[in-house]
Amino acid sequence: MNLFRPLRRIVVLAVAMLVLAACAPVRPMPAMTDGAAVVSAPPAVEYDLGETTITQERFPEESRFRAMPVRLNGVIAAPAEGGPYPVVLIIHGTHPGCPEVEHGVDRWPCDPAVERPNYRGFAYLVGELAAQGYVALSININAENTFGFGEPIPGERLRQLVDLHLGALAEASAGGANDFGIDLAGRADLSRLVIAGHSRGGDAAVALARDLAAEAERGEVTFGPVDGLLLITPAPNATDPAGGAPAPMATVLPACDADVVDQVGQVFYEATRLESQHDWATSVWLERANHNHFNSTLPDDPFGLNGRPDCDPLLDGAAQRDFLVAYTTDFLTTIFSRDPAQIRAAMARMGIDVLTPAVDQLYGLAAQAALLPASRLRLPLLTPASADEFTTSPIGGAVSAEGVATLFCPEGSYTPFTEPDLAGCRRSHVVVPGQPAHAVVSWEKPDASLRFDLLPGVDNLLLFDAVSVRAAIDPLSPLNAAGAPQAFSVRLTDRQGNSAIVPVRADEPALRFPEGELGELFFDDPLFSGRAPLLPVRIPLSQFEGVNLASIAEVALVFDQTDSGSLFLADVELVRSPVSSQGTLSEPPSAELIAAAEAGDVEAMRQLANLYRPTEALGVQYGNLEQAVFWYRKACEAGYANAQVDFYEFARLEADMGNPAYLDEAIVCLEDAIRQGHRSAILAGAFRAAFIEQDYKTGFFLYALFEDTEPHYAEQRWSFADQLTQAEIDEAEQAAAEWRAANTIKDYNDFFAEVDSPFRPVTE
Repeated sequence: MNLFRPLRRIVVLAVAMLVLAACAPVRPMPAMTDGAAVVSAPPAVEYDLGETTITQERFPEESRFRAMPVRLNGVIAAPAEGGPYPVVLIIHGTHPGCPEVEHGVDRWPCDPAVERPNYRGFAYLVGELAAQGYVALSININAENTFGFGEPIPGERLRQLVDLHLGALAEASAGGANDFGIDLAGRADLSRLVIAGHSRGGDAAVALARDLAAEAERGEVTFGPVDGLLLITPAPNATDPAGGAPAPMATVLPACDADVVDQVGQVFYEATRLESQHDWATSVWLERANHNHFNSTLPDDPFGLNGRPDCDPLLDGAAQRDFLVAYTTDFLTTIFSRDPAQIRAAMARMGIDVLTPAVDQLYGLAAQAALLPASRLRLPLLTPASADEFTTSPIGGAVSAEGVATLFCPEGSYTPFTEPDLAGCRRSHVVVPGQPAHAVVSWEKPDASLRFDLLPGVDNLLLFDAVSVRAAIDPLSPLNAAGAPQAFSVRLTDRQGNSAIVPVRADEPALRFPEGELGELFFDDPLFSGRAPLLPVRIPLSQFEGVNLASIAEVALVFDQTDSGSLFLADVELVRSPVSSQGTLSEPPSAELIAAAEAGDVEAMRQLANLYRPTEALGVQYGNLEQAVFWYRKACEAGYANAQVDFYEFARLEADMGNPAYLDEAIVCLEDAIRQGHRSAILAGAFRAAFIEQDYKTGFFLYALFEDTEPHYAEQRWSFADQLTQAEIDEAEQAAAEWRAANTIKDYNDFFAEVDSPFRPVTE
């Protein structure tokens, strides 16, 4: 791009016009749908596929334990018609299936009349999911959990049980033998599979998902691989959390769990965050909920909740199960919907919309949610994985503390006796669910700060939506006022030295003082009875004004809201939404809009192109590429600057995703928008010229156009001026001054106002 070369410009434009003229019109396509609508669904029904045996390889052929008798029963529901639909497999937890005889061991097998039907406790969820368009089944895995038929190898029995149940489901869906008691012909699509696991069933779900992912890589697919994992108050058992999850994962943690009393299942989320993962994960903290009430057949949790004022009263079991139904439905929407608008709405209801501050209620109940975006959607400034991150961030920038004391706390549990230097981590005194590696940051005077440098190349915050900080108050630190919330600010400083500082909201949910009581002394400190979950503070980048977000030199946490404090700090990162905010085919174009575009209305063309524009939704592209390109080309050919800028942004993103087919012609459109004085076009062109094409003279000229209106942008030109001769600088400065004297910089609204279109947005 060199706007000093008009001859080249004319040639390129002529070529572009030939390209546009050669493009045959593409008629608008109807909106995509998700298939047949769900008309009705029968209630969950009990099924019994009969008795068989599974093999325990650890025992020799002659052992009576080698062939283990099992019953293949459960509950199932499916939409009454249509399909095929995704499948949701529910795995219950470890609660004695057969009556215990001695030493807590149950006898296997036992009479079906006395076997505990743990699977039946999720019949409510099975039925509700069928009503939403899924084939759902909760299977009896008591055989996996029993010690009454030899000590099990974790997962060996489960995999055989799952194969038998899902194999029978596949056969019934294909029109073969069906002993499930409901019509399943054509209903189930086992290539689309989500596994939900309760308690130790959550641990088993992760292991099973990993096995299926490995088999898929080897080309040994029988069903799956798994598209999503839902862990309901998971209890780690035999599965190493390290390694993360092979699919999007949601974890539900009840704050008042009196079974897995330390909510250690959070470790699945914490381990995933240390991986370079392709998929996203979330963890929801549900206040006043317990462990067992997610399963409608179980009694209250086995242990008491002494000293837990935050658990009095507990949630009603029905309310807890209603929450799980709503949450599961939205999680499945994020996995299987083909409508990005629906996905965005579901993620908002789940509390993981990074475009907004963190919420403290979900589905009408007190709850908060943390989100771990996929690696490509986050820029970590502090993880932390080691003490080294107090000097160098994961992206290589310097980290400095001013007036802040920092302490690295390795993962796991330890005491001041075993690790005296880590006493400030409070690991033996305060329950931080998952006990992850984290930092303790403390300050004794206001205006202390923890600062993170951004290196060139990773300083463009326009690529992100928010600053996210995951934190909790240390309830035992004397630096925190008992019962009072904490607060801080986030400051951004650009490379021109401009700063913008935004304080967190008053009484930010994650920074409220944890509820709990101080118990007996242990190593000179009291035990805290409550919980300190690490939860997110999110500040949308749109709130930072007066800085150049495309060139940020530093992100800082500034502890300027309180005189002193101490926080457990897990993550500081820049994040962006996995789903674009661009309008999509969730609202198909009206006949009036199409007719106006075909009649030559350039604003209608722009809106139609943006509507058809492929949109990323959790890594999948939706939209209609041909239609988007066709209407962008038409509006560009008509010289409509707003559409020209949109076309360039679209083509640039396509190129970033590996498809540069439209970039050259979109650059021609961008140059035309620059000549018309479009502000966004000038900024995009300046960045492209200076930092992509190394055409420093053109970049210098374009940034200089902002000298009179937005000098902080104009200052950007001096960052690469050393690449030019003084004569080139003088020429560019003179050309920019002449342009400013004859032209004005205009924005989208100015061009909207110039268009005679009934579809133009209302301008202020």
